[in-house]
Amino acid sequence: MNESTSPRDPLDGAATAAYLDLIRSVHEEWDRLEVSGDGSVQMSAGALSTIKESVRADARHGAPVQLPPTPAGPFTITELALRTLVRATVDAVPGARALRTAVTFAGAGIPRTRGLPIRLSCRVSAARSTRSLPALAEKVREDVRRACRIELGLEDLPIDIHIEDLHD
Repeated sequence: MNESTSPRDPLDGAATAAYLDLIRSVHEEWDRLEVSGDGSVQMSAGALSTIKESVRADARHGAPVQLPPTPAGPFTITELALRTLVRATVDAVPGARALRTAVTFAGAGIPRTRGLPIRLSCRVSAARSTRSLPALAEKVREDVRRACRIELGLEDLPIDIHIEDLHD
């Protein structure tokens, strides 16, 4: 922010006041039309459908998850995106298949948002032919930790691996 656009700039204050007056007048006009029964203020079936689909998508994708800030600023991903990254990483390890992932989050600073992931717990199925289950678990742990560091900026994330099934 430069000096000409600082919050103390009287022009900025005047522009903000004008904007708030405009918003207030739109609300007043909307309320007047709604009370008079004007159909133009009723939501169309298409708009209502779009809103419903958006709500369903939010439910499917989960809450936003806070991640470490980047040089461009803070960012979030959805819980689904986080779980998808972990699942794809586990499934890429020869002899491993992802079953479930649980995430422990730090407290969120933003309402309706999960905080920073502070621990992952991955439930994995191992190929019956796996020679060393501890070695497979360590390979999965390191690959998931690397993916979280490279893709999400999560450094040294504790990752618990539970091998709970065998597959052919």
